[in-house]
Amino acid sequence: MTQKESTKIKGAVWSYSVPVEKWRMYSYFNFWLMIAFAITVTNIWGIPYLEEGDGGEGCGPFKRDGGVFGLTRGQGFDFKTQTHLQELFGYPNICTNWDYYPSRELTAMIYPLFELSLLVYLFLDYVATYLAYKRGEIDRWFFLLSKFIFYINFLLCTQFRMIFIIIAYENPKGHTAGFLGLQIAMVLLAIENTLFTIFTKRAYGYLKSVRVTKIVALIYLTCLCVIDFFKINATIHIVMHGVAPPWTLDQSNIGNLKVGQVVDYIWMVFNAVLPFFIALIRSRTDEPIKIAIFIDESHTNKEDILLNPSILEESAVTESTSSLYRRSSSKAV
Repeated sequence: MTQKESTKIKGAVWSYSVPVEKWRMYSYFNFWLMIAFAITVTNIWGIPYLEEGDGGEGCGPFKRDGGVFGLTRGQGFDFKTQTHLQELFGYPNICTNWDYYPSRELTAMIYPLFELSLLVYLFLDYVATYLAYKRGEIDRWFFLLSKFIFYINFLLCTQFRMIFIIIAYENPKGHTAGFLGLQIAMVLLAIENTLFTIFTKRAYGYLKSVRVTKIVALIYLTCLCVIDFFKINATIHIVMHGVAPPWTLDQSNIGNLKVGQVVDYIWMVFNAVLPFFIALIRSRTDEPIKIAIFIDESHTNKEDILLNPSILEESAVTESTSSLYRRSSSKAV
């Protein structure tokens, strides 16, 4: 092998530096993009289709005969007040925007943007936790817990796609089960992320100190767990019985909203809005992961830190330990 060929082989490496939390931002952005797309499609094509009905044939969503709204088989219905979900649960929610043709089929084409970015984030978050464990920033029990949560969350998030496969108005139990899995994954992820922030003694943004960051993180986690308890409890009831639990149908003291709707809105804020901004703040502070891919270690330059995994790991430990020491010295109170 010539010197020129050897140099080319040694330089055949793909390297990438990525702030892990940016992928969490991408996933939530894609989630809201999917919702905006579904709402748009429903308003343009879905609502007219549902209002028209099918001419008396009684196929698809037009099979209802009688019921709460007194519809006849094949009759069209008003999307805003007479959906199947509203008939079963007593109130509508954002998910109805992809329950019907053509939004269900078209939104399913956009959905992979959300799922794939979320799965990439779950993997990178696990890698970040593993590296923190190797650096001695977290205990073994927490690493094992994070590893278990990663496996569970990965499985649950891959099954959220069932909301497009199991049709809501034909099998509400099966349709809702996919959403239940995502809810469980989101609360487990929040618990793991918050504890990681506390155990690694991080300080973010305007919070400035480790102590204040810990207090704010615990307040957020407590509020999230409380609202998720009620939301998951209601979703489990739907999966088991096919209808919403009675307490969700009670009238709240907030306008004309029912208790279940209030829980839905608060759940959305803590699980789909605030996490985006938390990820934004963390992405600007947390050290990025450095990834290097090459073919054969025997062809790498042992003096090049980017190509030698052992040196890369040793350097990462040194760099992170120094960074941790600087943060602890300047920010801890």
